[in-house]
Amino acid sequence: MPWEQELAARVRRDVELKDFITIRVGGRARCFVEPKTADEVGCLLRALTAEGRPYRVLGGGSNTLPPDGVIDEVVVHPGKMDGFEVCGDRVHVGAGLPTQRLVNQCSAAGLAGVHVLAGVPGQVGGAVAMNAGTHYGEICESVERVSVRLADGSAVELKRDDLSFGYRRSTLPTGAIICGVTLRLHPVEDVQELRRTGGGYLKEKNKAQPTRTWNFGCMFKNPPDESAGRLLDAAGLKGLVRGGARISPIHANFVENVDDAASADVLWLLEQAAQRVLEDSGVRLEREVRTW
Repeated sequence: MPWEQELAARVRRDVELKDFITIRVGGRARCFVEPKTADEVGCLLRALTAEGRPYRVLGGGSNTLPPDGVIDEVVVHPGKMDGFEVCGDRVHVGAGLPTQRLVNQCSAAGLAGVHVLAGVPGQVGGAVAMNAGTHYGEICESVERVSVRLADGSAVELKRDDLSFGYRRSTLPTGAIICGVTLRLHPVEDVQELRRTGGGYLKEKNKAQPTRTWNFGCMFKNPPDESAGRLLDAAGLKGLVRGGARISPIHANFVENVDDAASADVLWLLEQAAQRVLEDSGVRLEREVRTW
């Protein structure tokens, strides 16, 4: 196909997705594309849409659960789009920049705001798409503009209000891929204090969550005025095992790959956890992880 010839240097075949997923599960992608520029993303989407060929976007691999077996959809991975540029109190970053690297580089530049994301896995594009955050703040608070390519390949600049950010969500147009983000931050004089603050957040996260295991982040969103982890713990789910997957004994809202787990093992735990909480407390949990 013409696009496969034009982007030949970016196309890989039969790629094991578990190498790109933070919980290290998932099947094999027949076609895996790693664009380096927004124009390449536009070329790809324009062609795929014209062909009626389905595609999936894979960022840093957190918050993501692909199936076992063969994935026929084209998998688009913008990880090579990882630019970082400081312009006064603004930074322009590529969608593929790892979130922790964003935190580190902004802190080094004396710019506060995204330090609240210390320890959050994944990449900037995915962080914006799901409005990643912690109890200290969310990325939407710093977003000024988002550069996307729509499903027809056209380029669009979206302002923060266009995305209607909410708790772990945004209203990104269907089929769109984020290529870059402009963040407006707050200059500080004491860079070391900013680094210490972010480092403190990271230490808290490492103490309370299983950050040293293979996992994709939280299984479920917190219900209003409640903690999903507390509900899961109360339902007796810590340590529940299925195949090579286990609900973390440290924090019940995390599932870990402890012994070459399959996606099916993880999915079973997700379903069991939601059902048990519903039976135990009457609360219907909403998934935070996105299953393909």
